[in-house]
Amino acid sequence: MIYRFLYTMKDIILIIVAVLMLLFILALFVYYFCNAFRLLFSKTKKAPYVPTFDRHLDVMKQLKIKKNATMVDLGCGDWKALRFFSKEHNLKSADWFDINPYAIIKWRCLNKYHKITNVHLYKKNLFDVDIKKYDYIYLYLWEAQLAIMEDWIRKTKKVDAIIISNSFKFAKHKPFDVYKSEKWVDTIRLYK
Repeated sequence: MIYRFLYTMKDIILIIVAVLMLLFILALFVYYFCNAFRLLFSKTKKAPYVPTFDRHLDVMKQLKIKKNATMVDLGCGDWKALRFFSKEHNLKSADWFDINPYAIIKWRCLNKYHKITNVHLYKKNLFDVDIKKYDYIYLYLWEAQLAIMEDWIRKTKKVDAIIISNSFKFAKHKPFDVYKSEKWVDTIRLYK
């Protein structure tokens, strides 16, 4: 007995759309994976996106942040750290700078959704930011990017500003305090 499968035009179009969507998702994955892999071994000023994990926030709970302080987060991310600092440590204001317009649009919408009013997002090159007005400078960048920014930050920051580096360390300077997690290797380093 021969079974004959007949597909309607609607079924064929749905199959084609599904296949095209899968190919698009696969292409995006390959593009971002290759780009992140390339950045891992390069000394570029660009930094790949790395999320802030809850285990990082657990370590950051130990920090003694002044109330009504100002903080800047330099670089793309999920701004989870700024939200955390804003809520947990009662910051007066927190600013986030990046050149990625898609990330900024996404996080501005989430800012409105979460009704967060003291975290501000700006599209600006990190090296064009005036960091003298901030009490704290938060960085979650790989060591290659930290090496590029190290001298610039030390020259342009406020004298008593504290640099908070998540997971990675500066090449030339030693931290004055280090906070570690008991379970993980994750560390938060503080620099002056």
